[in-house]
Amino acid sequence: MLRTALLAALCATALPAAAQQPPAPIALPDETSGDDIIVSALRIPREKLPTGVYWNYQSILITRIVRENAEMFMRCALKPSNLDRVREVVDGEPNSATARFAQGWISETNRGCYPPVRTVGVIQSNGPASIADRGVSRVDRGVIVESVLRSYAPDAQLTPAMTEDTRVRSRFQQREGLRNRKRLPEDRDALVFASCLVRSQPVLATRLYRSEPGSLLERGLAQTIVVQGRACVGDASRVTIDPSLLRVYVMDAFYRWVVAARGVDSLIPANA
Repeated sequence: MLRTALLAALCATALPAAAQQPPAPIALPDETSGDDIIVSALRIPREKLPTGVYWNYQSILITRIVRENAEMFMRCALKPSNLDRVREVVDGEPNSATARFAQGWISETNRGCYPPVRTVGVIQSNGPASIADRGVSRVDRGVIVESVLRSYAPDAQLTPAMTEDTRVRSRFQQREGLRNRKRLPEDRDALVFASCLVRSQPVLATRLYRSEPGSLLERGLAQTIVVQGRACVGDASRVTIDPSLLRVYVMDAFYRWVVAARGVDSLIPANA
């Protein structure tokens, strides 16, 4: 679960003024750095970073397994015949009855695609779960969004010129303010955070899109995008994240910014 800023005081041992030496500058990776340098960002001591990015070890393993299962399932389940439902998931209103039904329908009608063990997306209750109840998984939704990106916009990218364009920002705000009105508070807050990261660090968001899920590069980029986009967490000194879940929201926000930059309603062609 994505955690927002967790503030912590940084302590330093005071030395006599005469004995103090100016600290050597830390070369943090940014949008111009190579991917190998971004991976090495994991080795920069957290206490030397302006914002220390920590992993949520309570969820990091299970979320990665859930994502791998979701990717396996969606590679089988997302067919051209399902595109109307996919549009409802990707371009409809998240958490609306229509979007939840569409996502649940994809899961329910493609049971043969399930990995051996799969419970994500199903609400455990005293009675039988409805199709809409099976369409609530944030990870499933994120994998569907990223699958659409890879299928219909494999060359998608964002630049500072795009996200700083007042027309693009206006389209994004007008569309997303209405679209996300039915999200639950935690879900909405996570998307607001991710949207801020993508807006402020579009090149790093593009690199994250092109990285392999679960890779060390993904972790390095997750750390870097939060450090360089620390204004999105109020310049907090400590942030705890689940990199797989962060990717879900950053890719969701990345999709919406690409839609706004291209001035379209969906990345899925009308005649697909």
